[in-house]
Amino acid sequence: MTSTQHADTPKRDLLTRPIIAVGLWGVPLAMGWGADAVFHPGPLTDVIWAVALAWMGGGCALNAWECHRLHCYLAAPILFLGAAGMAAVAVGFAPLGVRTASLVINVSLGLALLTFIAEPVWGKYRHRSRDEEE
Repeated sequence: MTSTQHADTPKRDLLTRPIIAVGLWGVPLAMGWGADAVFHPGPLTDVIWAVALAWMGGGCALNAWECHRLHCYLAAPILFLGAAGMAAVAVGFAPLGVRTASLVINVSLGLALLTFIAEPVWGKYRHRSRDEEE
């Protein structure tokens, strides 16, 4: 740990708290997959996925703010873009037809998962410079 990283950074990581992690990321995934199973493709499912992706993006943004986790800095904008894409699909913008929603969801979730690869390379937590702390 460098002198510019706070000792409590891992303790503030919401991904390390199972109940909070399930609430911020598990519940919205269950909502989306549940909507797929119950409602099948359609505008209601698209709206539910838009909300789910925004919810997860909000969880990542909050975690990035709290503990400066690298994955969350990268995943939050991806998930927010996915939510915007699903909102567009819900209002009828589907350039790839019925495959558009599936593509937006799978690409958003896949890219968000891939951001975990950055952590072993650049570190799990973003280290603050002294200028940022002052």
